[in-house]
Amino acid sequence: MAPVQTGAGIGIANLPNQRHKIVAKSGANFTLMVCGESGVGKTTFINTLFTTTIKTPKTYKRRNNKSAEKTVEIEIIRADLN
Repeated sequence: MAPVQTGAGIGIANLPNQRHKIVAKSGANFTLMVCGESGVGKTTFINTLFTTTIKTPKTYKRRNNKSAEKTVEIEIIRADLN
């Protein structure tokens, strides 16, 4: 009987490694939704998570003078991370 090779790339135990190779080679699509009040750092969180500037933050010159209006806004941003 031939000895079993570990790390041969075959079998159920190696499925996560195979999936990682496929995603690393061809990329992956996913949807991420971030919710929160205005000015709490949603854009900073996303830019930090991907270590790149996916969306430039808005500048609020009068942030402390007046409370922001309550809005509901859905903004779709697509980014290619290579």
